[in-house]
Amino acid sequence: MKVKNKAYIRRLAKNILNANKNRRNILLIAIALTSILFTSLFSVALGLGKSMETQRMKTIGTISHGSFKDISDEDVEILTQDKDVKDFSVREKVGILDDEKISAELSYMDKKGFEWSLIEKVKGKFPEKENQVFIDIATAKKLGYKGEIGEEIEIPFKIEKPYTGEIIEKKSDKFIISGTFQNPIDSNVGVGQIYLSKAYVDKLSLPENNNDVEVMLKNSFMIRDKLIKIAERNGYKVVDDPGNLSDKEIRTGVNFAYLLSGDSSFDFKTFLPFLSFLILVIVAGYLIINNIFKISVNEDIKLLGLLKTIGMTKPQIKRLIHLESLAVALPSILVGDLVGISIGKIILNKIFANNEMLTDVKLSLMVIILIIVFSTAFTLLTVFLSVMRPARYAAKVSPIDASKYNETTIKKKYKSENISLGKLARREVFSNKFRFISIVLSISLSAVILNSVLTYTGNIDLEKGISDVIVTDYNIASPKYFRYMYLGSEEGIEKKFIDEIESYKGFKGGGALYYYGYEYDYPDIKIEDKKVAPILFGIDEYLIDKQKFIDGEFDKEKWQTGNYVIIGEYGDKKSAFKAGDKIKINVKNKVKEVQVMGKVEYNFSNGLRYFPVIKEDINDESSPTLGLEYIYMNPNEYRELTRDQSIMSYGFDVEDIEKENFDNLLKTFENEPDFSYDSRDLQIKSTTEFKSLIEFAGYSLSIVLFLISVLNFINVIATEILKNMVNLSILEAIGMTKKNIKKYLVKKNLIYSFCGLIFSFLIMLLVNKFILVDFMAQTKWTSYKFVIMPLILVNIINIIIGIIFTGKFYERHSKNNLIDRIRNLE
Repeated sequence: MKVKNKAYIRRLAKNILNANKNRRNILLIAIALTSILFTSLFSVALGLGKSMETQRMKTIGTISHGSFKDISDEDVEILTQDKDVKDFSVREKVGILDDEKISAELSYMDKKGFEWSLIEKVKGKFPEKENQVFIDIATAKKLGYKGEIGEEIEIPFKIEKPYTGEIIEKKSDKFIISGTFQNPIDSNVGVGQIYLSKAYVDKLSLPENNNDVEVMLKNSFMIRDKLIKIAERNGYKVVDDPGNLSDKEIRTGVNFAYLLSGDSSFDFKTFLPFLSFLILVIVAGYLIINNIFKISVNEDIKLLGLLKTIGMTKPQIKRLIHLESLAVALPSILVGDLVGISIGKIILNKIFANNEMLTDVKLSLMVIILIIVFSTAFTLLTVFLSVMRPARYAAKVSPIDASKYNETTIKKKYKSENISLGKLARREVFSNKFRFISIVLSISLSAVILNSVLTYTGNIDLEKGISDVIVTDYNIASPKYFRYMYLGSEEGIEKKFIDEIESYKGFKGGGALYYYGYEYDYPDIKIEDKKVAPILFGIDEYLIDKQKFIDGEFDKEKWQTGNYVIIGEYGDKKSAFKAGDKIKINVKNKVKEVQVMGKVEYNFSNGLRYFPVIKEDINDESSPTLGLEYIYMNPNEYRELTRDQSIMSYGFDVEDIEKENFDNLLKTFENEPDFSYDSRDLQIKSTTEFKSLIEFAGYSLSIVLFLISVLNFINVIATEILKNMVNLSILEAIGMTKKNIKKYLVKKNLIYSFCGLIFSFLIMLLVNKFILVDFMAQTKWTSYKFVIMPLILVNIINIIIGIIFTGKFYERHSKNNLIDRIRNLE
């Protein structure tokens, strides 16, 4: 027989909570802090994810999800009508610039395509009239023009069949520049872009399948699979190889910048420490909330027994407990979400301000909603899991057992008749193993997290942190070099900057690093009798003196002969050569035999700021990846062998008193689009700020967890005293002094505190061994050293709380006379 009593159960849950406001408030704060924890974590995680997506999109040049390539106008009409295509943009390819020295593509792109493209410094407008052109400023200047709006420009070009290189027609026309733009510094687009008007393109004799269609789908999850389904649903076959496609054959492109596209790379090992850290936080939150609910059920167990005697069923008892949890969870989560979003924004702003490799993105309304949904779900899940065991326990207890409930299990016989306060405290604490473990773990985990953060930040070595990035006071290069995008000689630093720096007051000395970029590749450059991919550098002696030799030593006289090289060795990737070996370097069949003088540590300060991936067969992606050999040569021999004059970077030192003047000089150079610089002072400042950022994020997290654990500990103390007030009053009635009762209570709490210290120490050892040691080994700016002081400090605070709060709380609740206390609490 069903009874409509849901409203009654809701009122009862509300009344039970209001009857014990202290417990209710502790629950509200604990759940709110847990919600803050999750919300801030998700805010930072999603914010960083969005930033990484945007940054990678800059290298690709568009925010579209994917594209269909090599299709006709008819194909465009069919594919864009598909139910899964939310929006689209059409680009008609025309051909390439007819100039041997300048590389640029010509095409038409509609307004939507421009909206999706991540171009910068746009001036003027997109081409509308037949004689208008929209061109990137760098290409315009290479062609010998100023790149000003309204300027007349002549463009010779070749109409090509897409992706085959087959020339259909050569043309040259004059246009008026209607607008200019600049590709992002991070862009992978190595060629210039010239966009023509629709009116002009329609008059050209272009191949039929010259369209690329960029599409926006319903979401960015598994983009390639969605594109294939769209194609197959409309009768097309997706192929990989470009060229002469047969009827109903098309190619697809995926924007791998989207993290869930299915084409983005994800190294699980890299994220394992962060995942472990997140699990640690979730477990801490669960243990704390679970313990508070367990205490709450124990407090109300007699009331629940009475409710059972008047007919309340087990499901109704469970529902009552869950309604109590929901009643405190909802307002707590609301507050936690608002505060967590704010904390997340503060952390993100600090991250973006101190890391130029991340795009500063603001959390959109959709992302904030997503954060709130995730955080609410995780917090509710934590609360639900935390309350399951107490609710199940409350439903199982019989009315008779509930009325006689005493949480402490009394043994029938003890080994000793001598019962001291210490023994009594130990028996009370260890009588409930599950609660003991959950309390101690909740105390320990916040200390472990704080200790882990301080272990990391305390071992950041500023000098070591910058030694593999810069070895001189200053380093100048093109912006693309510092953005890890240096591709070739066109991006080298101009000699005029170096000449002015060397003539400036306070200059002490400097040296250049020479590199040809992707203009040469294996097998154009190879080492005879070795299947490796050599990366050749020219390096001045000034920079060699800054290097750390790990094999052999530098001999200036031998170096000047040009017959010796130095090998760069990165980390644990050992070179195939050692000091004294002779090798033959083949550059486009020009062979130079040299001897290895020694080996130095290879890093960003003396090499590329990325690691090239070079295949044995450059036309076959499935061919084996070759090992890299970094080889430093005398600059004269390097230029003679490679025919390359470009300077990739130039490092120099200055007198300390002139640093401010050099800073001002270099800042004036930064107005030039092809100049950028770095300095030791900037790197030290950046590393210091990075350290502060890690400390800020870690402290914020640890403080929240610590507050939760303190509230939990206080709740345990308060509950223990209130629950046992009758017994304590009886002990006082038979002769025990209040001073001894306080000692007994303090000893119980000291047991929790000392066990927390031991547990946290053991957990810290495991975290160090399986997480921190490997994680810190991956970062070049840290050296692992065991840190223990934060663990001790946190546990000392717990001990102090256990002593002071216990005494104050007991005094407050034992002011009435003994008879009143025993009567009121029976």
